[in-house]
Amino acid sequence: MFEWLRSLRKKVGKLVLPDREERSARNKNKINLKPYTPEPKAYLGQLAYLLLSNFEILTNELKYAPTTQYKAELSEAAAKSFEKYRTVSKKLSGLGVDVTDSMDPFTERIDTFHSRTSGVDWYEAIIKVYLVSGLLDDFYKRLAVGLNSELRDSVEKALSDKTFEKFAQKVITEGKAMNPELDSRLALWGRRLMGDVLLEVRAAFDNRKLAGIDKSASLSAEQERKVNLESYSKIEPLISEMIAAHSLRMDSIGLAA
Repeated sequence: MFEWLRSLRKKVGKLVLPDREERSARNKNKINLKPYTPEPKAYLGQLAYLLLSNFEILTNELKYAPTTQYKAELSEAAAKSFEKYRTVSKKLSGLGVDVTDSMDPFTERIDTFHSRTSGVDWYEAIIKVYLVSGLLDDFYKRLAVGLNSELRDSVEKALSDKTFEKFAQKVITEGKAMNPELDSRLALWGRRLMGDVLLEVRAAFDNRKLAGIDKSASLSAEQERKVNLESYSKIEPLISEMIAAHSLRMDSIGLAA
């Protein structure tokens, strides 16, 4: 996985994950995300667009469902996915801000993320949403710690819905039983997705805020590199937890992480 991550560096610039040998110190402490939660508009804006894009992916996959039963069940899961988006978008409106204006700064980044993680068939699309949305939902629930209690409770409740997760576990397990060749292909695809998820998580943070550097400070390229390394060190425990959670999700559908 890390060899593949290194190959992405030219594409993703300063949001890359540093080589292990470059990290000056290993941070094993559990991270408190409260100081790093974005302000509500930015937090809800990027979360809303992630949820909306998940809904778009699921509805697009309806026509490729291998059975009518799967199509019907996926439509129910997609509807639940849209409810997550509606909950978050209503909270944005409640802040007195325009929902689309709040999402716009993040659309290019998130669309690029989805374009890099587009599966070749229905099963790859389903496992992509299962793994990616599961990890990112967990991440955004944790990142909500810095929001006020009303916003935090609403976000946590919305992101706790497991309708699609249960559907994905069922169809992937059944699909592998009918076609054993899916096993190795989906396992490889699932491992590759983890790298992209980690890059998306990095993008949700402000590197300078993580490193305690003033946002307006003028830094050289070498100083920016050090900021990148220091910011990674801050969230390394979170990355380790997410990798462990990814392995558990893969295990739950019988795939080797």
